Amino acid sequence: MTRILKLILPLTFVIFLWNCQTGNQSKLSGKIIGADGKPPVIAHIHIAEAGGNVYKPLKSVKANPDGTFEIKLPPQKYLTVLVTAPYHQALELPLARDSKTQSVELDFQLQSYLFKDPIGEVKITGDWNNFSFSSALPMQMQSDSTYVFEVKPTADTLAYQLIGLTQRELSINGTQYDYLVYDGGGDYRSVIRKTDSTMKIVFNPKELPRNYNPALPNILLRSGSLSTQEFMDIAIAEQKAVNAWRQARMNFMQKFGTDRGFRFDFSELNSFLNKKEEETGSQEVKNFIAFQRILLQSYGFSVPDSVVKKIGESVPPTDPIWSLNPQILPFVLERTFGPEKAYAMLEEALDKIDSRYTRAFILINIGMKAKYQRDNEKMASVYNKLKSDYNDMQIVQYYLIQLNPESIIAVGKPIPEFQFKSLKDGSIISNETLKGKFFIMDFWATWCKPCVGEMPYIHKAYDRYKRKNFTILSISFDRSVDDIKKFRNGKWKMPWLHTFLDKSVRDKVAQAFEVSGIPKPILVSPEGIILAMENELRGEELDKTLRKYLQ
Repeated sequence: MTRILKLILPLTFVIFLWNCQTGNQSKLSGKIIGADGKPPVIAHIHIAEAGGNVYKPLKSVKANPDGTFEIKLPPQKYLTVLVTAPYHQALELPLARDSKTQSVELDFQLQSYLFKDPIGEVKITGDWNNFSFSSALPMQMQSDSTYVFEVKPTADTLAYQLIGLTQRELSINGTQYDYLVYDGGGDYRSVIRKTDSTMKIVFNPKELPRNYNPALPNILLRSGSLSTQEFMDIAIAEQKAVNAWRQARMNFMQKFGTDRGFRFDFSELNSFLNKKEEETGSQEVKNFIAFQRILLQSYGFSVPDSVVKKIGESVPPTDPIWSLNPQILPFVLERTFGPEKAYAMLEEALDKIDSRYTRAFILINIGMKAKYQRDNEKMASVYNKLKSDYNDMQIVQYYLIQLNPESIIAVGKPIPEFQFKSLKDGSIISNETLKGKFFIMDFWATWCKPCVGEMPYIHKAYDRYKRKNFTILSISFDRSVDDIKKFRNGKWKMPWLHTFLDKSVRDKVAQAFEVSGIPKPILVSPEGIILAMENELRGEELDKTLRKYLQ
């Protein structure tokens, strides 16, 4: 008997190990089809940790020519799925699995881009300029309505993308290509094999697949838990509503030159969410519905305080479901318990939270709170923690600049020396010319929606304080001076000082003033000392801050 056991046990162990490595490996499988109901010429599916960066996924696979795919899933209960294909909007969805359902089979039908009609100006960018938006060049429109661009390739292939085909300013693949490659950001690049020393790239608008359908995107659960389908249905409904909001807002702005007074009717989405909430038997799904409602507040969606407080009181910070929307956790707790208790709860829960991305968001919020409370010791502690443990995350890179205790651009420090050329008359604007005045250095661009959103507040502040030894210097990151002129000929005249950063100085200025994102306003004293920055100078806070110094 002993000898038989010796023979059987190793074999049993091998079988068990094989089952663990193969049979029990969870996976996501299914099919990707385009808006026309056919498999795209190429498509990918990407898996990221919930709350993480889907453009730096844990895993990616290319779909088969018939659209089918299979990808192994990491062990986390909550994940994020990104589905991409040429000419289609990238589809980002939460993937939730229950304890009994590890593998999931889903079919995805993507939404086409809504292409401009007529197309208008088309710009091109490619490997010759490292796919830079700011140095994209115009294609030349021909008599047959095609567009042409000539370039000398520096390798055996030439990769490019086009800008100006969609309502939102994106870079996507063109209609001429030998093959397509994923660009890492949700779209694709066209690649042409070199045939001559000078290559002619042709774009034909008639070849664009115009298959936009308001009913898309859609998903179909073929196997898996019901909650998986419910989570995705809710996310898709929210995406469709946001897309409709964007289109309606764009139409409003084109008509009136501003988004002030714009309202959007979310009643259809609200009815859908109410129905889902009544029908579902899952508390997790109900929590996710509440999360989506809270996120939609930034679009004007009305959410009663009772909904926010119910979530804050019933879902502890350590619950893994927060990983689906980690950015709202500090907001919910603050609204429920008040700022002091909320941040105490976050610090207590921090080391007990499994999701690394959720922990990073919590640390960022704690650090930014310390920054605006001038608690430099706390800010430095958070900075060091983020730098040592979360430095690989893209969002953390941005906030490391904001929280750096050695930052040159900080309240109480002198503004660096600068010399800019005025757009009005070419004269020099510098520390010396502005000495003795309060002034705001406002880093902005016409293409930056948050920057444009600040216009009502900036104009109101300028009108109120311009006679009180105060001015504004707008420093533009636009692609051309013409963009600024066109913008100022519209609703917002911006009657103060302006300068434009061309590409020869743009990076140098951004580095000197630690501009990692715009808008970035900085209030400077008559003595050249930084008095306030960023959130203290945005929205309703702008007037409150200026009032401290200029009343």
